[in-house]
Amino acid sequence: MAITIVSTHLDDAVFSCWTIIDGEGDVEVVTVFTAGPADRRIVPWDADTGVDSATRMVQRAAENDAALALAGRRATNLGFLENMYDDGSIDLAVLGDHLAQAELVYIPAGVGIEHVNPEHCVARDACLSIRPDARLYADNPYCHFRPDIELPAGIGVGLTRTVVPLTSEQRSRKAEALRCYAGELAKLEELYGPCTDPDRLQYEVFWAPVSV
Repeated sequence: MAITIVSTHLDDAVFSCWTIIDGEGDVEVVTVFTAGPADRRIVPWDADTGVDSATRMVQRAAENDAALALAGRRATNLGFLENMYDDGSIDLAVLGDHLAQAELVYIPAGVGIEHVNPEHCVARDACLSIRPDARLYADNPYCHFRPDIELPAGIGVGLTRTVVPLTSEQRSRKAEALRCYAGELAKLEELYGPCTDPDRLQYEVFWAPVSV
């Protein structure tokens, strides 16, 4: 089965969809915002890395490649600039080329406990305009890996929620993959707590059309 997972940034799919990435089928991980700025600026998010933002994005892509390689997957990077580098826009024609042939498409739900990443919502809405049959996934670490996540009103009408428990082996492998994002983990864990503790990685949450 051809499965496409849309990852807003260079870690979201591994954080949120490891059971699919490390599962059966032909899985493609398509990441939307993967390019760095053309100049040598350093935005606040990258200020602790010791390199400019363009170099940091190259490093992040390499981290993502390493994480996906643990499951035998390869990254597909669309090369769009996220909002902190540009306007955060998405070319629907380019995105559509990667969604058209997939039997199943998984996209970010754009949800979180304290914070919703607005670019996840942009990616979600862009994907739904192309594949209204897409399945949604709970965005981690924004959802703190919790199983009780619900979609906000107006999103996901006609979808059914599924909580997928990870086995001990799956949790360990997911933790190993998340450690590949060494340049991002400290900042994310400061905001959302431990991300590589297997005991915390017990669940992933998805929503699918009821007819599926």
